[in-house]
Amino acid sequence: MLDTRMTAKIACCMVLALGTAAVAAQQSSTATSAERGNLSEVCKVSSLIGTHVMNRANTKIAHVRDLVLSPDGDPLYAILGHGGVGGVGETYTAVPFNALDVRHADGKWAVNLDMTADDLKKAPAIESENYRELNDRQWIARACQFFPPRGESVARPEKETGSMRREPRAVEWVLLATKIRGSRLKNPQNEDLGKIEDLLFDRMHRAAFLIVGRGGALGVREQYIPVPWSRLGLTMNRENAAVTASIDATKAELDKAPVVEGNNYETLLAPGFADQVRHYFGTISHGATTGAGTERR
Repeated sequence: MLDTRMTAKIACCMVLALGTAAVAAQQSSTATSAERGNLSEVCKVSSLIGTHVMNRANTKIAHVRDLVLSPDGDPLYAILGHGGVGGVGETYTAVPFNALDVRHADGKWAVNLDMTADDLKKAPAIESENYRELNDRQWIARACQFFPPRGESVARPEKETGSMRREPRAVEWVLLATKIRGSRLKNPQNEDLGKIEDLLFDRMHRAAFLIVGRGGALGVREQYIPVPWSRLGLTMNRENAAVTASIDATKAELDKAPVVEGNNYETLLAPGFADQVRHYFGTISHGATTGAGTERR
């Protein structure tokens, strides 16, 4: 089992070395960590990216281009692309995640937004690289007014009322799921521990595990290691949004970690396996259990 040393220390050291901003640290509460990862299906973030966004008339109005995550792994915004032809001339906007109806069943994502294509053309547009509008509190306020949480009516600027106002949540760092996926996992010695192949959401649509690919050539005989999100340290370059991921572990320790078979990662659904992973990485103590992987729908 790995020692539960503070990932925040790693992130701070890497900040000094790389000139980047630390955006996440290990969660200190094992109860919080244990609550994450109650998996009934393997919900890959990679397959959510690119999913068509449909409206009530079952008409495609956009697609999911990226997700903006909090340091704790909660999805804050979905970056939607709409308009254009074949990706050329597309317009991008950020939709609060709670304004979308996002479901996962039988290995597929479904994303719905109660809006027409013409409505979406009026949404606040993102024009900067790396979605820097999300650092702007006023821009976020307009987006939140335009895309209210599900169950509330859409608030157009000319019809805004005091009851519809809500506290905007600008982000300090635009932490993108696509930048995390594909980054290299490092340790405090700056050793390369493998490539982050994917992120997995739990049933509450929170990042629960990342999948690290190691060994092999061109994906052949590659090992896939599930690592709890709470053990991850992240630093981000403000200029290009590039992410460096870290964990306080040696190559030898990762060699002994539980692995999942194949690239569908369904081993995580086997009874007790997700808890075995957490025990190894020290996010829950021996004897504790979350029930993850014991229920399937």
